[in-house]
Amino acid sequence: MTVKKVILFSIIGFVVTAAVFGSVFYLTTKKNPEQAAKEVKTYNYSVGELYANIKDSRRILKANINFEITDEKLTEKLEAKKPKIRNDILELIRSTEENQLTGDKGQQMLRTEILKSVKQMMATEKITNVYFVEFIIQ
Repeated sequence: MTVKKVILFSIIGFVVTAAVFGSVFYLTTKKNPEQAAKEVKTYNYSVGELYANIKDSRRILKANINFEITDEKLTEKLEAKKPKIRNDILELIRSTEENQLTGDKGQQMLRTEILKSVKQMMATEKITNVYFVEFIIQ
């Protein structure tokens, strides 16, 4: 091999290695625009503590409920309808039997029903989730 070929292969190897490392670095540090668009700022709205009798049971449910919302202005509308929201949630709990509330599936079912009810009442899709800060059946 001549010196020219060795120098040529060395330069080609260096360029290919730099291109590979540069591409990997760029792809790992570049933020995906779809991910950036999905990052939505959320706010919490507290309904507060609720106590309700459970249907066909002598037990009581104590729940502290928060809503996750995507529009800060929606908190004012939720506050204005807070008594109606609390009443609807209490009616949902009172119409649910104890065996339906137990376990993760029961809590998930109640969360889904509350979310659907409040979205319908407020006529908005900006309420994204319901969280139980406390969920105690006594």
